[in-house]
Amino acid sequence: MKIAMISDLHTDINEAYPVIELTAARAKELNADVLLVAGDISEDPDRTIREMRRLAEILPDVAVRYVPGNHDMWNKHCPERSTEEIYRMYSGDILCLSGQVSSSADREKNMKVRFTGDIGWYDYSFASPDHSREELDSMTKGGRTWQDKFFNQWTGDNDAACSDQLSRIESQLSACREGPVIAVTHMLPIREFCVPGNQEDWGFFNAYLGSEKLHELFRKYPVAAAVCGHVHFRKVLQKDGILYICPCLGYHTEWPLYGLNDNEPATHVVDAMQLLEL
Repeated sequence: MKIAMISDLHTDINEAYPVIELTAARAKELNADVLLVAGDISEDPDRTIREMRRLAEILPDVAVRYVPGNHDMWNKHCPERSTEEIYRMYSGDILCLSGQVSSSADREKNMKVRFTGDIGWYDYSFASPDHSREELDSMTKGGRTWQDKFFNQWTGDNDAACSDQLSRIESQLSACREGPVIAVTHMLPIREFCVPGNQEDWGFFNAYLGSEKLHELFRKYPVAAAVCGHVHFRKVLQKDGILYICPCLGYHTEWPLYGLNDNEPATHVVDAMQLLEL
């Protein structure tokens, strides 16, 4: 089975580029059976769902599945909606992994692969110990505020939001009794994917990138691989027997930082997308 993975498409910020079409084209080139999108598709919930349905329509022979990212959860363009209303939109979408376990069978290998996931959340476990709880709750440093604070009501109690997400993800994992399990979150499960703390203020802002409890949870269950996004890195590493994949496309303004031969969108989609063969 061939599983393609990508995250952080940011179709609105990257609106000048045919990101969905390029993503579909690359998945076809890889002969993918499954395509996983690990969040941050847009900043508008309606658009995110629409874009994922469009991707699935372009790829009728590929099982497209996604989780929302923190940008997908914003009510920036729909202030009348609560965060919980937005979350329920995603959990009710058949393509979204939030609240459901998806599976795909490989008849040749007599194997069924399980896909679980959700947005995940943050509990400040990746922050530098130099910062107090009060500082981290403010989500503001050096005149910069982490934007979730403005557009997501979960930030009123990040610990509670993180605990709720961990509980939901564990419920999915506990339902996976057999076969390889692929876990998908937007938030980071491991510190190794965080921004180096010596970069300006990132010892503080790493607080909002994820939770080490996700890794602990994945170790508890038979998770073969875990996909995440959020940080706009492109990295793959093995930790405690779990293959961790961070396949971010990111903003077009960041593409020059990856040091590729050119900054064409197709080049970056190819570089970002990862393929796992089971």
